[in-house]
Amino acid sequence: MSEENLKIADIIFAYIERSVTGKQLEELKAWLDISEKHRKVFQQLTRAESYRDKEAVYRRFDQYYNFDQLKGRLRKRRRIEWGYAAAVAAVVILPLLVAFLLLEWRIDPSHQKLPDEMSLQPGKSMAILTLSDGSTKPLNQENFALMDGSKRIVNSQGGLTYNVEDTSYMVEEVFNTIQVPRGAEYHVTLDDGTKVWLNSESYIRFPVAFLGKERRIQVGGEVFIEATKDSSRLFIVSAGKLDVKVLGTKFNIRAYGEEDCIMTTLVEGSVQVDDLAGEIAVLSPSEQLVYNKANGKNDVRRVDAELFVSWKDGVYVFESQRLEDIMTLIAKWYDVDVFYQNTGVKDIIFSGRLKRYENAETLLDVFESLGGVRFAVQGKTVVVEAE
Repeated sequence: MSEENLKIADIIFAYIERSVTGKQLEELKAWLDISEKHRKVFQQLTRAESYRDKEAVYRRFDQYYNFDQLKGRLRKRRRIEWGYAAAVAAVVILPLLVAFLLLEWRIDPSHQKLPDEMSLQPGKSMAILTLSDGSTKPLNQENFALMDGSKRIVNSQGGLTYNVEDTSYMVEEVFNTIQVPRGAEYHVTLDDGTKVWLNSESYIRFPVAFLGKERRIQVGGEVFIEATKDSSRLFIVSAGKLDVKVLGTKFNIRAYGEEDCIMTTLVEGSVQVDDLAGEIAVLSPSEQLVYNKANGKNDVRRVDAELFVSWKDGVYVFESQRLEDIMTLIAKWYDVDVFYQNTGVKDIIFSGRLKRYENAETLLDVFESLGGVRFAVQGKTVVVEAE
């Protein structure tokens, strides 16, 4: 058996034992993509009736090899070089090696019980604040107050607030940045009273005080904004290649760097959306503009705005959405990786409702009950496979 196959066998055993890492899953996926034979071997070894009833696996291979002899040889592998170990085990096919590993796992008292499945814990209020001088401050539920220039910044359980002070002596704008990691969210109230909710893996860069004839901020990821009305100063949100211009309104922007499109969804008021070439469209409530970053094309459509902004109120609402799109949201909020054992399940359509502060297993159990898909939580990874 080659060194590579021995390595894959270890990864498969880690998968069965629920201790597999994200890097190992990437290697396993690459191995599965090589051939249909690999996928059949993997499915045979990991389907429920095999790894839950380990005695059946042992009996299946017992007629081909003496497990006591195999056990002795493989234990030597820990004391010799990989090349010689491969020669010793050369006559053992991959499934047989995994079967032995299962046997050794069963005998070893330290492995007699599978670790409990980790629940998918929801995200929390957490971020990093970067001040105008480049220093950083972690943001969480801790109350504090500090000064940045003329601004008094107050953090509380309700989020970050920039209190109005005298700005008459300020000659130029200075900026702060809030970066929200995966598995978190945060809320900030800007100098003019505008409220911004930041979803997981999102950021906002903004002036400590708005001084000019316009109020401009820069965002990435997903944010919901309630812009304070000020007829004398436009509120402008820069998101990638787009500028969204408003006087006072409520809207959502989804502009993750890894996604193909930027989506602007209007809840209330009116916004003008511009790209680098000029005006694209003016949106009315319940309209959404989807902008393709690759070719610059856009599409304006009527939508149920709640489906795209409900996250701000602590709820995810899914209506006839692809499973892959739903799992992308879950991955960001619950800070997990998603591994698809069968790519076909990505296109299964589901509808549902999930409170953001509950464990995600509630929703996944509902999806399983509808048929066609199964989920397994292994550490920080959700494995998705066809039923």
